[in-house]
Amino acid sequence: MNFEDLRKFIHLARSQNIQICANELNLTSGALSKTLKKIESALNTELFNRTGRNIVLNNQGKKFHQYASQLVHDYDQMFSEFSHNNTSPIVNLVGPSVLLNHATGNLLAKIESANLTCHMTSMFEGQAIEEVLNGKAHIAIVTQEALSVDSQTQLESTPIGFTHFRLVMGINHTLSNRKPLELAELLKQPFVCPATSVFCGLERGVGSDSWPDKIHPRKIRYRTDDFSSLLSIVERGQALAYIPALAIDKNRMIDITPSNFEHGNKEEYFLVYRPSFAHGWLNQLMMNVKKVNTL
Repeated sequence: MNFEDLRKFIHLARSQNIQICANELNLTSGALSKTLKKIESALNTELFNRTGRNIVLNNQGKKFHQYASQLVHDYDQMFSEFSHNNTSPIVNLVGPSVLLNHATGNLLAKIESANLTCHMTSMFEGQAIEEVLNGKAHIAIVTQEALSVDSQTQLESTPIGFTHFRLVMGINHTLSNRKPLELAELLKQPFVCPATSVFCGLERGVGSDSWPDKIHPRKIRYRTDDFSSLLSIVERGQALAYIPALAIDKNRMIDITPSNFEHGNKEEYFLVYRPSFAHGWLNQLMMNVKKVNTL
């Protein structure tokens, strides 16, 4: 059993389908099955429960997957520290689209200066952390609420910023030239809001955008879980929205949050990654990000 065998097992543990995994690895299903049998024979332990053509990772397999992911990660970072080739590692960055689009400026600048290539994939926070835990992603950007005790024991996190939620309207809205606007008047206008949280994908009250609807009920006319669509509706002046300040385009939107509004929401966000003993490209990248954030 070698590191390439471990990589194949990790890939198989994600798909839990020999044929699909074999196709993705450009192998025959027989060759992949032989590799799995070799690993299980070396360990004298079955790692999957088999039901017909289906395989499901069992408890021993889940534990072995955790160890294998850490070993492969440490090996890659060790090789990165000592090798001096011209390859450009690919940084797999995952997280909610609103954070990927608006909160990764410093990180992306550091990735570029380190001559790294970045692949970004939008997903909700829970899945993003799982992707880092199972070795499929290198870095996740998530809010503090997503950092569970379990993930913090295996992963390291560094805060990179925070954002307040603000009430906004488009510059073409019929009320855009009237200031100041009272909250009572604003609540009569149509709102657009997500059906689920833009960060975690779960329902959080009436509008799932942290607005205090029980205290200040709104007229919700539009619902969308596509944040780009939500912003477009606001920019066209069709509705108001309560969104993270980092997503406000000041050329297209106006912050109309009343000065005496006492129920605002604040979210701190973090970069989460799996640390390594080796001073490879990932540790170097994160150390550079931390230096900037502590200045």
